[in-house]
Amino acid sequence: MEIFIIIIVYAVFLYATFKVAISKNREPAGWMLAGLIISPLIVLIILAIMQELPGKKKPKAKKKKVSKKSK
Repeated sequence: MEIFIIIIVYAVFLYATFKVAISKNREPAGWMLAGLIISPLIVLIILAIMQELPGKKKPKAKKKKVSKKSK
């Protein structure tokens, strides 16, 4: 039973590594592989310290204006 908890915690750290790598415009697969080899917590800390790479900026979703029609 304990092994399942360890696997779930490990998976959560790998998912966090994936999300941080994407937000920093880094290659998520490579960072997740590094997390599997070394430790996802150490890789996550290293990724958090690194600066964001210049790359494609994701366009923010435009909010649609809701027009109120008077009756």
